[in-house]
Amino acid sequence: MMQDTPADRAVAIVGVAAIMPDAPDAATFWQNIQDGRYSISEVTPDRWDPALYYDPDPQAPDKSYSKIGAWVRSFDWDPLGWKLPVPPRVGDAMDDAQKWAVNLARAALSDYGWPERPLDTERTAVVIGNAMAGERHYLTALRVNFPEFARELERSATFAALSKDVREAILDETGNGLRAAIPAITEDTMPGELANIIAGRVANLFNLRGPSYVTDAACASGLAAMAASVEGLVNGEYDAVLTGGIDRNMGASTYVKFCKIGALSATGTRPYANGADGFVMGEGGTPARFQARSTASVWPMGLGAVMPLPLPSLDPAMPSSTA
Repeated sequence: MMQDTPADRAVAIVGVAAIMPDAPDAATFWQNIQDGRYSISEVTPDRWDPALYYDPDPQAPDKSYSKIGAWVRSFDWDPLGWKLPVPPRVGDAMDDAQKWAVNLARAALSDYGWPERPLDTERTAVVIGNAMAGERHYLTALRVNFPEFARELERSATFAALSKDVREAILDETGNGLRAAIPAITEDTMPGELANIIAGRVANLFNLRGPSYVTDAACASGLAAMAASVEGLVNGEYDAVLTGGIDRNMGASTYVKFCKIGALSATGTRPYANGADGFVMGEGGTPARFQARSTASVWPMGLGAVMPLPLPSLDPAMPSSTA
């Protein structure tokens, strides 16, 4: 039985896109790399308020000792201008991870040359790496779980000592304030939050009829997506694929949980260097359009790449399942 050679398993990258910290597109991201731009900064209250969740003491319960990260501060979202059928109420319920996916798919296809250049939608797949979906589901869960907080408040002896009118006013004002800050739960809420819809949304909006799914291998999710994509191309399951990683999960709860295993740095990123004290979280997305090298023609920009099969993995020899 003949075995594939590395050349047989190589794929051509014909179309790229990026939304990254300080970079709303791939060209800006590449320029930032060339310029050596440092895109790590402290969290701002519009993401999570360090006054509520930060404590420099690693032992402080339910607190994060880190408040730095690489944040996406802005990105383009104009589905109507892009002539994509996303009603405003649906867009309002979509996690930013899904919005990034739609933006990035459009940009990668445009970089390939679509719609002027032909695209066989019947033979194009979507395989996206993502872990933990996004952040929106934490907020809607808080809205749903408000009765649990209200019940604990009612059990408080100090609260019970207040008059009935005052107790009811406090509960009403608190509940109304929370509901005003967090979107209502509708038929669009769950589809707007699920991880698998990140790929499904792209496939649906761009009429891509090949396989469509999300891979979750924690920090290796994007590599797992690319590995699966290459396998599908080599095996002839499809002719092209939009693939890569998208991560938008840097909320307070994620910081607190990572800090409780001592994973995060509080000072900055220094991989493999003296003084390294953990990793710095970042977010963004970098999908690309892959095609079997044997079928790829010249990329419209006159620039492309050939990539062998990646082999992502968690290290099974490590003593912890979080390795």
